[in-house]
Amino acid sequence: MAAPAPTKEAAAPAAPVASENILSAKTDLCLSNAVVKGSIGLGAGIVASAILFRRRPWPVLMGLGFGLGQGYSDCERVFNPAAVPGFVVKNGAAPATPAPSPISALIARAAPAVNEVGTKAKEAVAEVKEKAVEVKDKAEDKKVEVEKKVEKKWV
Repeated sequence: MAAPAPTKEAAAPAAPVASENILSAKTDLCLSNAVVKGSIGLGAGIVASAILFRRRPWPVLMGLGFGLGQGYSDCERVFNPAAVPGFVVKNGAAPATPAPSPISALIARAAPAVNEVGTKAKEAVAEVKEKAVEVKDKAEDKKVEVEKKVEKKWV
């Protein structure tokens, strides 16, 4: 068998990326997002102005403002990912996971009370149904008595 062809040594590790390049990439992303979202907002404002608001200028400006505001908030998330509500930055390879919501804790605390109220409501409904059957039976008995009295008068 032929000997394997000589291979070049493993490629050198990738050179670290300069911080200026990272900043430039993030800025490019922010500007492109702001332009795209601002244009979408501007277009939506133009359509709304033409169709709904008799060609007034405020829907156009409001749509543009909404789009640029969305682009700005995306830029904040790109430059400071730790500021995203509900996410915790951890050291290590594990991805960030959402922190437990205060609402979920409240729901967990309220669940037993809600279940208890549900069982009491079912019991109350059952009692009301029983009483309704009793009242219906009494009403039917009274109806029969009244019909007998009417028959006696007419006979």
